[in-house]
Amino acid sequence: MSSTTSRFTMMIALGITVGLLLALGINNKDSALAQWLQQITSPVNTSSQSVQQDGYADMVAKALPAVVSVYRIERDNEANLALLNDPHYQQFISGELVADKGMPVGLGSGVIISEQGHILTNHHVIAGADSLEIDLYDGRTTTATLIGTDPATDLALLKIQLPNLQAASVSTDNNSRAGDIVLAIGNPHGLGTSVSMGIISGLERNQIGLNTYENFIQIDAPINQGNSGGALINTRGQLIGINTATSSSSQGLGLAIPTSTVTSVVDNLLQYGSVIRGWLGVEMDLVMEKGIGYRDQTEVLQVSGVYVNSPAHQAGLLPGDIIIQLDDFSTDRIRQAMDYVAQLKPGTQLQIIYLRQGQTHTTSATLGLRPTSQ
Repeated sequence: MSSTTSRFTMMIALGITVGLLLALGINNKDSALAQWLQQITSPVNTSSQSVQQDGYADMVAKALPAVVSVYRIERDNEANLALLNDPHYQQFISGELVADKGMPVGLGSGVIISEQGHILTNHHVIAGADSLEIDLYDGRTTTATLIGTDPATDLALLKIQLPNLQAASVSTDNNSRAGDIVLAIGNPHGLGTSVSMGIISGLERNQIGLNTYENFIQIDAPINQGNSGGALINTRGQLIGINTATSSSSQGLGLAIPTSTVTSVVDNLLQYGSVIRGWLGVEMDLVMEKGIGYRDQTEVLQVSGVYVNSPAHQAGLLPGDIIIQLDDFSTDRIRQAMDYVAQLKPGTQLQIIYLRQGQTHTTSATLGLRPTSQ
């Protein structure tokens, strides 16, 4: 049935309905039903009404100018092949583009975080680069200099020199919740700036094995090759994270670094060019332990290794010791313990309470500077 015939049939049916109502004595002026019928049968002046569109186009439009494409150009083929063969980076850089003349080009994304031209991206996006090329949303292209990088969180800070830059609006409330709608913006597969939508599946994800310090937002929005370093925004168009990876073993599992982590890293990179963290010099495992006589806990932090001449070594810690308390901070979570030590400055005295063969001991360690390789 044609649309014209359908409208004609509907108008006849409505006319009959109105006629029956009038025949039954319903007052057109006073009846709510009659008023509703009058509304749906009256012509609409579409020229005088604005059309409200569904979706998040307005919010995305706020963030798009701040998202850039990052191209890592490497002229040393041997160095590039070594990087490609590194198992840690294979999960990030497989499927990237290769430029003409055999010169590799790594593809990623970044986010402008200041009008002065500071760009935040992932460390693995720029690792090994001889030069960095930035493509802006407005079509401009320029080169970038590296301010600093932090492999431990997979973050890097770049700088470009261009006028009229629009920085991302950063969320400051840190109130993201599982179930919140989020949008991931980046340059997947070199197709150009693209947007994908999903929800937050979980918060504070760690012990995944990607970075030394992990505090990921887990999302189900697709993060494909080239999206790394791009923006994760909320439905207000505010930056809440930096897209970093997608699991190669699980469909629909993406990860982003929250702005709470980003802020402290950026502060250090701007001031020092690297991130200054306290270092104790131990490896720890979360193990099951019963009957140790402390808080009836069954999961404990056990020292699995001690670096030679490290602060922990000089303080007398040994493999097998069970960490009970660091200063006034008690925890049975590895990430929390690592984060506590890392936020202390080198040279800080750290008091350690630990168990060895069922006996409680106290020692103190003078924290060192965490090596960049750990």
